[in-house]
Amino acid sequence: MHHLLQDIGIAIFTATLVGIIFHFIKQPIILAYLVAGMLIGPAIGFKLVTDPDSIEVISEIGLILLLFIIGLEINLQKIISAGKAMLIAGVGQFMLSVLLGTGFFILLGYSFGGGSLDAVYLAIFCALSSTAIVVKLLYDKFELDTFPGRISLGILIFQDIWAILILAFQPNFTNPKLILVGLALVKSAGLMIMGYLLSKYLLRFIYEKIAKSPEMVVAVSIAWCAFMAGVASYIGLSKEMGGLIAGVVISSFPFSIHITAKVLPLRDFFLTLFFLSLGMKIPAPESAMIIHALIIVLFVIVSRFLIVYPLLALSGSGRRVSFISSLNLAQISEFSLVIAALGVTYGHLKEEIMSLIIYSMAITSVLSSYLIKSNHQIYSAINNLLGKLGLGVVKEDFAQIDDSHHPDVVILGYHRAAAALVAKLERTKPELLKKILVVDFNIEVLTELRQKGIKGIFGDISSPDTLEHSHIIGAKFIFLTIPDMLLKGTSNAHLVKICRTISPNSSIVATADSTKQIELLKAIGATEVILPYSMIGSYLSDFLLKHLSKT
Repeated sequence: MHHLLQDIGIAIFTATLVGIIFHFIKQPIILAYLVAGMLIGPAIGFKLVTDPDSIEVISEIGLILLLFIIGLEINLQKIISAGKAMLIAGVGQFMLSVLLGTGFFILLGYSFGGGSLDAVYLAIFCALSSTAIVVKLLYDKFELDTFPGRISLGILIFQDIWAILILAFQPNFTNPKLILVGLALVKSAGLMIMGYLLSKYLLRFIYEKIAKSPEMVVAVSIAWCAFMAGVASYIGLSKEMGGLIAGVVISSFPFSIHITAKVLPLRDFFLTLFFLSLGMKIPAPESAMIIHALIIVLFVIVSRFLIVYPLLALSGSGRRVSFISSLNLAQISEFSLVIAALGVTYGHLKEEIMSLIIYSMAITSVLSSYLIKSNHQIYSAINNLLGKLGLGVVKEDFAQIDDSHHPDVVILGYHRAAAALVAKLERTKPELLKKILVVDFNIEVLTELRQKGIKGIFGDISSPDTLEHSHIIGAKFIFLTIPDMLLKGTSNAHLVKICRTISPNSSIVATADSTKQIELLKAIGATEVILPYSMIGSYLSDFLLKHLSKT
């Protein structure tokens, strides 16, 4: 144990170096932590950390606090107010995935019964998607508030609830007597009620008194997590379950946002410790394990489309939303690693299964970084392929536009500047709204614009096919109102080139991030270039000079 601080120092230093490399090559940071753990671990690395006790301490501390923060971020109100599509998919996806997965893994020869539950565990692992990966990637693409983004997030929230139930029942998996399962449920409910009452009548008072002291907010939050973890352990539940409930019971209170903001900086640190500890335990890969991991990865992707897609399509979400949501969720969750780690601790799983799921998660993490980044392009490619095969091209509500409609004004990407423009026209020249066409990925935005009398088309603004289909060739004005820092996978320069090629006579207004871009954009075809921050500065200076001159 005296090597603990040294081991943590080595682990964090290595994780930082590997993380920087993975950041530059644009790979998931979780994978960087796993690789760092492998490099310093006793199994296949340089044996820089060899003390099993240190590894377990690092893992348990990281796991409990990780689950506490995950609990803080679970929004129960979103689940209660979920729509029909989200409710059907959220409830049905996990159960159907576990049933399908159990049958599949039994056919592959994994054990089921006789005290061994490898097939069930693997099915559970494959049924859960990664909240951390999906939310991060969709947030970076500005798609978290789109309809597919909200559906994906809603299903992830339901999966978190399923994971909570799994953690409650997990100690009794190998002896699933009704009385034991009922007892675990009663203990969990009792711990939840106790935590809720304490947080409502005691913690609320404490946080109100210490709200202005960030250090005390963090200290009280960690103490609360440790207390609930200790109580959970005392009554026969896992410490990790206690940490999760500690976060969940205060997630709906007003001060939870404040706590999350103050504790959030610790999340990355403990994520690092947890995934590092898992990486240290990974054994040297064998060909058979790699093959089985690839089979699991393929099953995860296929099962999402076999289950999530029809559930969403039948509930009226539309084919594009169903496809993209299924693709967004095609990876293995960090929660699966939590359950696997506890399964090994309880003696339910062999270390080989734990290693197998770690390899599988690492592969799906890498794949998801590319699949989610190009989710709409993948859908369009498959859609076009189906059309060429004579199977029919899927039509979306906003994928088609009347050929007789030739807009005078085309807005590519609907962001704040575009919204301000539309709001101004609504107040001053509402008759001009019918002359505007908006191309965007956000169905909810397009629905809202349609109610204002503005036509919209759902599509990729960087796709020449989409722009040609939008009839921009006849537009008098084409507005590119999103700066490069907010665009993903394209740029104003790229969009200007496409628009100028398709519509040589249009006036193209682009947006620049800096003064250096202005001349570049004009050189490649932009008629006018706006510099938002310069315009704000000019307005503020005029405002200041105007009022100073009066004094």
